Amino acid sequence: MGLRSVVNLDGRADSDACVVRLDGDFDNAAVPRVRESLNTALSEGYRNIVLDLSGVTYMDSSALGFVVWADQRLQPVAGRLALAGANADVARILELTGLIGVAPSVVVLASIDDALSGRALSSQRNGALWVESFEFPADAGQLASARGRLTEIVAPLGLSDSSVFDMKVAVGEALANAVRHGSPHGRSDTVCVEVRAYPDRVDVVVTDSGCGYDGAVRPSRDAFAPSGRGVLFMRALMDGVDFIPGVGGGTSVVLGKRRLVTA
Repeated sequence: MGLRSVVNLDGRADSDACVVRLDGDFDNAAVPRVRESLNTALSEGYRNIVLDLSGVTYMDSSALGFVVWADQRLQPVAGRLALAGANADVARILELTGLIGVAPSVVVLASIDDALSGRALSSQRNGALWVESFEFPADAGQLASARGRLTEIVAPLGLSDSSVFDMKVAVGEALANAVRHGSPHGRSDTVCVEVRAYPDRVDVVVTDSGCGYDGAVRPSRDAFAPSGRGVLFMRALMDGVDFIPGVGGGTSVVLGKRRLVTA
């Protein structure tokens, strides 16, 4: 597969947009190079990525895995991935996966021209009904008020009392980890919280300033260990938990909770 260079479309699209153009097979061998290109684009400040599929003649499950990975990578930075120009066969594969419409930061468009028009890249919040954010100093004494602020923000969503409690506990664990483990300069660091409301779910993104954490739970033989259960709580109480490394350091924890919307 030929992977042409990342192109900055200055003057044709927003200044924070670029294109990755692919040729041939989008398979397991190609995915690492495509990931590298997307990471390079993000490190250079781009948040809107157009993946030109017009030259792709084959796509397998590895490429679909890339779409999932890209969605998780782009959500914390309010990015957008437009899959543009796929032929009928590749478009059918994308449709069969059921990913499109579920992955919040990913859209499929018929042509590169549609993508470059800005139609796909105009919404930086990926279709959210609303977004609200706040931040606080990395001080354990601030955790209770941060949890209270979260509860106030999600109150209009009509979640059940048990769902709000689950979210408060799970996000509370993420906040506590951000203060204890993700703030190397103590109170001089800041913990950022962003709440994104969608028609079918709410996402809470907690971002710290630490050296990064992949969310892996380290096994312990000590059942009475005083710590180490926070991630287990998050995953048990929420419908989705992802750990996304920041481009310039730190970690963003994305915690998702489904919401039932009645007419």
